[in-house]
Amino acid sequence: MKKIYLIIAICSAAFFANAQVFWTETFGTGCNQGQLASAFTGANGAWTITSTGTNDPYANTFFVGAQEAGNAIGMCGTGCAGTIDATLHVGNVAITTPIVVAADNGASYNTGGVCASFSICVITNKRAESPIINCTGKSSINIGFGYMENGQTTIDDASLWYSADGGTTWTLLNNMAKTSFGTCSPQGMWTAYAYALPASANNNPFVKIGFNWTNNDDGAGTDPSFAVDDITLSGLSVGIADADAASLEIFSNGNMVNIKSSEAVKLKGVYDVLGRTITVSLEDNSINMETQPAGIYFVRVEVKGQVYTKKIFIK
Repeated sequence: MKKIYLIIAICSAAFFANAQVFWTETFGTGCNQGQLASAFTGANGAWTITSTGTNDPYANTFFVGAQEAGNAIGMCGTGCAGTIDATLHVGNVAITTPIVVAADNGASYNTGGVCASFSICVITNKRAESPIINCTGKSSINIGFGYMENGQTTIDDASLWYSADGGTTWTLLNNMAKTSFGTCSPQGMWTAYAYALPASANNNPFVKIGFNWTNNDDGAGTDPSFAVDDITLSGLSVGIADADAASLEIFSNGNMVNIKSSEAVKLKGVYDVLGRTITVSLEDNSINMETQPAGIYFVRVEVKGQVYTKKIFIK
């Protein structure tokens, strides 16, 4: 059974009374050592690994598995013994010479320092990216998860990233603090974390979250590297017709999308259900979709600085 985290934060009583968890990633179960995060597909879809800078041939990378088990908050990190609760974690890749090291020993990373001597070079800049998260109908969105992290200051470090457009552009949200060892040295202690997503996540069907790991191959640093589990997004329900509150109407008529508003309207984009951008333009507050197949689309517009999203159906 997965854990339920009690995260204490200073928020309004109204938020706690109405906030709902609407997206969860548990990373499943299994001691399948060496499974890359880019090979993991969960209930929400596939995760990916993206290069965010220089990556050496033996760069550390993201794995999914219980080599670093997803234990409860306040508990020490362990491997697969006693649990098969998988996590997303940063580990080493396989080395075959001059020594043999298996890939993925949990949240334990190769700090380097032997690049010149043995050509085992480990500079790493990678981001594990979630599937697209549909936040339609939600506002005041918070992300929560359990994690452990060490490394070396901001040189060997994990950070939380966010995309509002399905992964085209990314914004740094926070460099999470290194977690306490407590009585868990040298393994690390699982710690709760919560953070408010930007307002651009509100009612947005194209949100992604990512975790970046960087290390500089100087041979210095302390395990654990980074591990995360039981990610949740929670928010207030606002309804997909949020645009109606701004005297804005978006509706389809055959293969045309019509927009009615007493204020100037700027088209921010039209997307299909896979998050792909549809090349169209706004003319006289109408969008011609005659070259697009029938189906569901999402229209995003801006009115007086506020962005609204509307789901429409093209016949």
